[in-house]
Amino acid sequence: MDFPLFSPEEVISFLLVFLRVGALIILMPVLGHRLVPVPVKVGLIGLLSILLYPLVNTSLPRIPASPEMLFILAGQEVLIAAMLAMLAQLIFSAAQFAGQVMSYQMGLAIANVFDPASSAQIAVVGQFATVLAMLVWLSVGAHNTFIISLVDSFDLLPIGQPWRINGLDALNDAAANMFVLALRMVAPMMLLLFFLYVALGLLARAVPQIQVFFVSFPLTVALGFLSFALAVPAIVMLMQDSFIGLSWQMPNLLRTMAGT
Repeated sequence: MDFPLFSPEEVISFLLVFLRVGALIILMPVLGHRLVPVPVKVGLIGLLSILLYPLVNTSLPRIPASPEMLFILAGQEVLIAAMLAMLAQLIFSAAQFAGQVMSYQMGLAIANVFDPASSAQIAVVGQFATVLAMLVWLSVGAHNTFIISLVDSFDLLPIGQPWRINGLDALNDAAANMFVLALRMVAPMMLLLFFLYVALGLLARAVPQIQVFFVSFPLTVALGFLSFALAVPAIVMLMQDSFIGLSWQMPNLLRTMAGT
């Protein structure tokens, strides 16, 4: 009598692991980018799932037989991966938002380019800030942090364990920090251009014959690019600290969701 190589419970358990790994890889920055070929994503997801399954198989709970519970477990795995990926996506959103604000302050809001990641038109400086964030992401090895957190997630929040809604508070704090991070990136330029606008206003008041509008545009663009170039090292350091902070933010999020 022939016996199947894998039992139905093992197949379902592997599919649940595959869902968490797949959702995280697809939603995480850089590796989940639309420009990354689909076969590369599928191969990476399959390889990680095969490597992780023997490690987490011993801690997997008994899989329920009802289809309703299986759908709930599948949805829970996708949500856990989405919440982890959102922590990193918020940092990229902060960089893009800071670039958008810089473009508006410099008067380059009309100079937009197509962003393949969001399928929308964004400012040139915002696109540059996004690309800079990708380079910093790879330089600090944040993708390795995600893989390590993915392995730890099966111990901190095993498949099938009920999780608490308190984890949403951690996401709210991360979303609030996104605006703080964007403001810290754009603060030097905003402060410098503010003084420039004040000086131009006083000049227009003192010498009405000067066409301040035609004078201000090249000044704001030149001074904006100069301040941005000088602020790039500080912006890179802020991004590095944010990406390195993911190494403790993601485990804390999982512990909060698990109630430990």
